[in-house]
Amino acid sequence: MAEVQHHAKIVYISHWFPLSSETFVFYEVEWFYNKGFDISVVSLYGRRDKELSRRFLHCPVPVERLGIFAVARVFAAVLLSIFRNPGKTLEVIKDILFRRWRDWEQQLENTWAGLCGIYLSRRFQEQGVEHIHAAWANGPATAAWVASRLSGIPFSFSCHAGDIYPPDGALAEKARASAFARTIATNNILHLDTFEPEAKDKHHLIYAIRTVPNESRRAEVRMVEPLRLLCIGRLVEMKGFRYAVEAVRELKDRGIQSRLDIAGSGFCERQLKKLAAKLGIQESVHFHTFVTHDRIPDFLCASDIMLMPCIVLSGTGKSDGLPTVIIEGMTYGLPIISTNVAGIGDVIKHGETGLLVPQHDAVALADAVISLLRDRENALRMAEAAQKLVQVLFDSERNMLNLAALFDKHALNG
Repeated sequence: MAEVQHHAKIVYISHWFPLSSETFVFYEVEWFYNKGFDISVVSLYGRRDKELSRRFLHCPVPVERLGIFAVARVFAAVLLSIFRNPGKTLEVIKDILFRRWRDWEQQLENTWAGLCGIYLSRRFQEQGVEHIHAAWANGPATAAWVASRLSGIPFSFSCHAGDIYPPDGALAEKARASAFARTIATNNILHLDTFEPEAKDKHHLIYAIRTVPNESRRAEVRMVEPLRLLCIGRLVEMKGFRYAVEAVRELKDRGIQSRLDIAGSGFCERQLKKLAAKLGIQESVHFHTFVTHDRIPDFLCASDIMLMPCIVLSGTGKSDGLPTVIIEGMTYGLPIISTNVAGIGDVIKHGETGLLVPQHDAVALADAVISLLRDRENALRMAEAAQKLVQVLFDSERNMLNLAALFDKHALNG
């Protein structure tokens, strides 16, 4: 697609910006800014500078942060909107407050997002915004939806995983009202098409931007004992890292020495440490807490295999989408073992670009590790195929230009 010369004035809405665990949102916004697009960001909450790399901390993109310090001006804007346009404003407020959201967390998030949307509707009109894009389908999309309803400015949103699995209670209406919904994996397209068939023609698959600081490096993949295994990500249940820890015990029982590096932070850290101690392998499992994005290549390139045994949480259906770190690992030529959860199957084709094992199965995970250890040539072959695949699917220039074309097509004056 040829690059469009004249672009709409765009504003992104996210929960926080920048956020250490949302590198894909940051790189996407940064790409547009560096290409000369008139783009800004609204963060529904305040600053979260903890664990940010220098690149994130010195982001040049204009950001308006709301949160607790904006409560007074948000409520003032709501009262002003009620005074100037009582019918439509009260209809929006009623629609947000008296809706059955997925849970209380979503109730609180979307109530605040809806009030922010009322405040932003006038702000966006004053700023000459031509298209509103929400980085997530939950709270940010609610704010964009409300702002669009009151201002007439078209909006769109991106879908990932936890923001649509399960839906938040207004997903169908947001999909119908949006100019388009962008998904980052094929399973999201299928989910949206089934969930809201009336908006089927609005659903577009556009993969995320590649978030790698230096693509010239390559993983060593020595495949010698002690085998270097790697898990990177938030330490939350749906990552399934407990099965990686259990796999280390299984490998040890089979006489294979390994070292598991876990880079990330989260409420499961204590549980994982206790599990390693209980299994008697604490000397083989190393916790690095959170690793800033600029340090991730060091871990990837020093490892033999990445383990991402993601799971779908029973009862809620929550899961990862397509973990960014898988794409980063593939870019650096690191063999990867994962599960066929959410969008992971888009990039890991079993036996071709990596290995897939069943969920909740540490034994199968250990079996897969051993198969790669015993056939390094095959492991390297799959890693090379994976590297080529992500270079095509995650061609940042093509993907972002496709997204830009949708923004321009569905702009206020497009």
